[in-house]
Amino acid sequence: MPKAAVLAVLLASSIAHAGRGGAILVPPAEVDVGVGATSGDAVTGPSTDVLCGIHWASLYWHPTPVDIGIGYVGSIRSVLPGFGFVAREAEPTPIDNKLRLNGGYFDLAYSLESKKHWRTWLAARGELLSGTVNLHSFSALGYALRINTEVFGQHAFAAAGRRVAAALAGTFALGVYVEASHRDIAPELGPNELSAGISMRVPFIAAIAD
Repeated sequence: MPKAAVLAVLLASSIAHAGRGGAILVPPAEVDVGVGATSGDAVTGPSTDVLCGIHWASLYWHPTPVDIGIGYVGSIRSVLPGFGFVAREAEPTPIDNKLRLNGGYFDLAYSLESKKHWRTWLAARGELLSGTVNLHSFSALGYALRINTEVFGQHAFAAAGRRVAAALAGTFALGVYVEASHRDIAPELGPNELSAGISMRVPFIAAIAD
């Protein structure tokens, strides 16, 4: 039995051993964490970027030359003290001298090269963002181009027993990426960014117990 199948069975068994019915559901996701460098005059440190979304290449348990994903994107970086802040008589929260960008993304990737257990993607991403910096809010669009290499394993499995049932379908993967991005924000905040990070895929996993 593949290790991935063992994991699904163990999840279901843990629910049953707890003495209560229940279920565990893990969506077919890709999670990325990276660090970036920008050239904005108001930026005082690197940015931290996080992406988490549902992806076709995480769900499909066979080789695929195309990946499509949709999900959440967030970025945070430090700025000069008081940047963009206009004092008012009563402020609801203190300023923290951070630029925060949060929103959604749509990603389309093509496999440049694919072997049995590793592959390289070229991906393009579009972002719809909401930003805040020292109590000032705004909206922005973002664009990114990425190269990502990952090692992966693919599995599909389903089983049912007297008290438990479990299913797993998709891809486990761990990779590294580099990307260039542009976001429509003020030049002082660093609209252009070069970043690198790690990526992880998890397959669809479902487990249920009576």
